[in-house]
Amino acid sequence: MVHDLRAYYNAATADLAAGPDSQNFKNYTGQCLQRTYIMLHSSLGTDASLEIGAHRGEYSLAMANTYGSKISICALEASPRTHAYYAKKVSYKDFGVSYINALVSDREEQIVFNEYIVAGCEPAVGISSLLKRDIRYNHHKQSRIVRSAVQSIRGDTLIERKFKNNKKISLWIDVEGSQYEVLNSLSKSFEQEIINSVYIEVEQFKLWPKQKMLDNDIIEFMNKHNFSQFLRDNEHPGQYNIIFVNNNVKDCNFSLYFEYYQMLLLKKRSLLQ
Repeated sequence: MVHDLRAYYNAATADLAAGPDSQNFKNYTGQCLQRTYIMLHSSLGTDASLEIGAHRGEYSLAMANTYGSKISICALEASPRTHAYYAKKVSYKDFGVSYINALVSDREEQIVFNEYIVAGCEPAVGISSLLKRDIRYNHHKQSRIVRSAVQSIRGDTLIERKFKNNKKISLWIDVEGSQYEVLNSLSKSFEQEIINSVYIEVEQFKLWPKQKMLDNDIIEFMNKHNFSQFLRDNEHPGQYNIIFVNNNVKDCNFSLYFEYYQMLLLKKRSLLQ
């Protein structure tokens, strides 16, 4: 299965390289990958979903809309400002989503979190992070940084508390450069092989000067933990998302989901012609 998954990944990579090169299409590849990942859980037998770096929690809400109470769903947002804003706006409990203000890290303590604030925008913008972003890659030029103390928690600790009885957990990780801290906080869960899939945003170069892992580092880490890369998108310059699947997953027709992803991309290509 390892060979098959990586063959699909290589085919998807080659297909995306063929273009078109418009940012409109690149953004759409991200939407297609997200839809494919959500659909994939029906064959993976996923029984719990953990979104780390949730912002509004769009992925968790989509999972709840698709699977309802069949899957336990938890969304974590580290920014106190963003979490407070959306907790008032969205009735997460009504959707079956546990929406929590927490920062996942490999150490459990009070950690300073960098919230990027733009005038006239109530929630912090999406580049808020444990790390300070390189000013050259800050596309919110008018933003200011508010440094907030947030209690961090290891991913393993959170899984033990929220998903004690779950054995097929999916992860969604969008943590703006702090992948190293998050992945290393999940060492026990990886060893126990209770995680069946991971969707993670990665970078090809450092957008944050103190960033410890880039895309190839993350692929190597996941491969060492018995995961293979399956699909990817081409969402932003130097930044994209990868779906990893545990190599022990059985009885999943991965070709079906590869074809589904290709179909979504083909539809968009035809509209751009």
